[in-house]
Amino acid sequence: MSNYWSLGDLGDDLACVTRWPDVPLDRQEPGFRRLFTMSHHRNVPTVLTASLGNGAKLRNRIAEQCRTAGGGRTPNFVSVDFHRLSDGSGHTPASIVAELDEGP
Repeated sequence: MSNYWSLGDLGDDLACVTRWPDVPLDRQEPGFRRLFTMSHHRNVPTVLTASLGNGAKLRNRIAEQCRTAGGGRTPNFVSVDFHRLSDGSGHTPASIVAELDEGP
């Protein structure tokens, strides 16, 4: 399962909606656990916009939007633009993924 990749033209569409209408993010099937890939991309990525979105904004989107939309599931994979850039909040894509790997 995967969320729709775009944050919109202004980068403010933080809703975490399914990429495919027939596979909801909170879908559960007995005996089968789907991978959850989360995308966090701008329509036109730049170094500046990636720097603004790859820290606290990404962390909060996972916690407040995507985890909820996924039925409480944490994404298995997170995809961002310019993965080495962050907003200076102390959160980087790498530290956020490491935090996810540690579990709740």
